[in-house]
Amino acid sequence: MKTQVIILLALLMVGISNITAEEKENSKEATTTLTTSISGTITDAATGESLVGVKVVLKELNTVVYTDFDGNYEFPNVTLGKYTVSTDYVSYKTCESLSIDTNKSNALDISLKADL
Repeated sequence: MKTQVIILLALLMVGISNITAEEKENSKEATTTLTTSISGTITDAATGESLVGVKVVLKELNTVVYTDFDGNYEFPNVTLGKYTVSTDYVSYKTCESLSIDTNKSNALDISLKADL
């Protein structure tokens, strides 16, 4: 009788551990989200030259990056979705609401016009 109880408890423990492992795996799959990056180049609309130090804002995430020496910018690890990008640069017109849907594309090149 004592042996049967021990075997029964052992089988019960194995069953519980398998259920817990499956729940953890299912939970991990449910919380995995797809990410991408949003990147591009910002240039002068008249000359085509790259603009250095342009402030680029991803409004939904309240995140700011600045262009590098080649006019490139990047927002890494962005969850797939629709976002609004704006720019700010001295003596250039501000772009207020450029839209990008990362489900379709993750590249957004921008040409800024001089603010005369």
